[in-house]
Amino acid sequence: MKAFIKISDAITKRNYKLIFLLALACLIMLPFRNYAQQGSSDIIKESPDIVGNLDSLVNLWYLKNTAAQRTKNATNVYGFRPGQVPEYTDSIYRARIQKMARESGLPFTYNAMVRAFIDLYAVRKRDLVEKMLGLSDYYFPIYEEAFIKYDIPVEIRYLSVVESALNAEAVSRTNAVGLWQFMYSTGRLYRLNVTNFIDERKDPYKSTIASAQYLKDLYNTFGDWFLALAAYNCGPGNINKAIRRSGGKKTFWEIYNYLPLETRGYVPAYIAASYVFTYHREHNLYPQSINLPTLIDTVYVNKEVDFKTLSIVLNTPEELIKNLNPQFKKYHIPADEEHKYELRLPSAKASLYVQLKDSIFAFQKKLYPDKIFNPTYHSESTAVATSDSTKHEVIQNKTPQHVWVYYTLKSKDKLPEVASLFDVSVYYLMRWNNLKNYNVIAGKKLMVYVPAEKASYYQKINIMTTAQKRKLLGLPSEEIAPRQTPRNNPSKPAKESEVQYYIVQKGDTLWSIAQRFPGVSVDDIKRANNLSENHSIHVGQKIKIQKKV
Repeated sequence: MKAFIKISDAITKRNYKLIFLLALACLIMLPFRNYAQQGSSDIIKESPDIVGNLDSLVNLWYLKNTAAQRTKNATNVYGFRPGQVPEYTDSIYRARIQKMARESGLPFTYNAMVRAFIDLYAVRKRDLVEKMLGLSDYYFPIYEEAFIKYDIPVEIRYLSVVESALNAEAVSRTNAVGLWQFMYSTGRLYRLNVTNFIDERKDPYKSTIASAQYLKDLYNTFGDWFLALAAYNCGPGNINKAIRRSGGKKTFWEIYNYLPLETRGYVPAYIAASYVFTYHREHNLYPQSINLPTLIDTVYVNKEVDFKTLSIVLNTPEELIKNLNPQFKKYHIPADEEHKYELRLPSAKASLYVQLKDSIFAFQKKLYPDKIFNPTYHSESTAVATSDSTKHEVIQNKTPQHVWVYYTLKSKDKLPEVASLFDVSVYYLMRWNNLKNYNVIAGKKLMVYVPAEKASYYQKINIMTTAQKRKLLGLPSEEIAPRQTPRNNPSKPAKESEVQYYIVQKGDTLWSIAQRFPGVSVDDIKRANNLSENHSIHVGQKIKIQKKV
C-alpha cells in the first residue's frame, strides 16, 4: 500500500523520473523473483539425491573401518575450538565467492539458494564433509589428470561432490551409477561397458574420462560451463527447452525458472560445494584420514581370479581390493586371454602380484578344489575358511620405504614432463612443493617422493641433459641449430615465422594452448607475447602464436 501511495504522489508531482526507476527495478527483479523467494528448506527437499548420497557415505567399508582422526595437513590455523561452527555474514560469503570467480574464470555467484547448500555442507553435514575432504586426496588427482587432458577447469572436480559425495558405489533413485552418476545409455555412449559381471560406470578412471568427454561436449554445445553442468544433470534437451521458454536467454540464472525442480538446486549445490572445499579451514572443517592408499599401481589380469584368493596371497583385505576396483560386481575378475582386465592395487601389492602371478592361480585351485575356473563360469565368491597351514603358504610382503629426492628445475622444463620423468602425477608434484600453477622457475628445487629402492635411479635425472630427458620420455630431440641466411647468397631470405592468433578459452593454460600447436612450446608463447614467468592469462585474451615454417 505504501508503494502505491508513493507512486500516486510521484504522479501528482509529475516526478516521472521516480516512476521510471521504480518500473525499471521491477523489470530487473522479475526473473529472480521465484528463486529469491524460494525457501532454503524447499531447495534442499527438491534435491533428495544430493542429501541421500551424503548419508550413504557412512556405509562405506573404508570409512567405517577408519578411526575418526584428521590428516596431518589438517591445521587449525584460525584457532577454533573443537566442534566450533563458525558463522559468517552474507557479505563475507559473497566476497569469497567473487574471489573464486575471478581466480577460476567460472561464473560463481552468491544468493539464497547457494547459502542454503553452504548450510547443508558446513553446518548440517559437517562430519560427512570431513570424510569427503579425506576422500578427495584419493579421487581429485584422478580427476585433475583427465580434466587437464580435455582442457576442463579443474574446479569442475567439485561436481562429483554433488553427484555422488565421492562415493564410487553411489546409485541414484533413477539408477544413475558411480562417482559421476552415469545413466546406462549415457555411459554406453561414452564407451563405459556394463555387463552382468562389470560396471565401468563405477571405475574411477574410466568414468572420469567419460565425464570429461561428456562435459566438454556439453560446453561446446552451450558455451557456458554452468549450463553444461545443468545439462549434465537433466540432459541437453531440457536445457534447450528452458532456453526457448525464457525467450533465448543463455545463462543458468536467466533460465532458472524454466528448469526441472531438481536441476534448480544442482548448480547452487555445486557452487556451495566448491566454496566449502575451498574455504573448509575457515569453517573449522578438516580432512579425515581414510583406508584408501594414495599410491597405487595397475596390473593386467588375463585369467579369471577370485578376490578371496588375491586377499589371502597378497595379504590384503578383500574389501580393500573391491573398493579399489568397484567396477567388478561379483568379487572376482572374469578374465581370459582375449579379455584382459586392469586390477588396481597398493603399489607394494602390485609388485607382489607380478612376482607371484603364477602362484596365485595355482593357489586358487587349491583353495577351490571343486570349482572349475574358466571364462564361462561366473559366480560370487564364497567364504572359505583357511587353515593355519594354508596361511603359512602365503608369502608376506612388507611395504617398501619411500624417500625424498630433489630435482632442480631447468629453463626448458615443463611440469607435466618432470612429473612423467619421476613416474608421479602432476597433482602430487604440485602439492608436495606448494606450486600454484604450471609456471617453471629455473633453479627452483623440487621435492619428489619415490620408492627407496629406486632412489639412485631418480637422483640421476637431476644431472641429465635435456636431450637425455627427452629421450627418456620418448620425445624427439630439439633442433638447436639456428636458421640463418648464408652471407654469400643474399637472394634467399631467411624463413619467417607464421603468425597465428588464439583467443583464450575457459580452462586454458599456457601449457594446454601450446599442445594445440605442434612445435610450439610454452616459452615460445611467452616470448611472442612478452609474458613474464609469473604472468597469468585470462579468458578472452588474444595470444600470438609464432609457428616456424
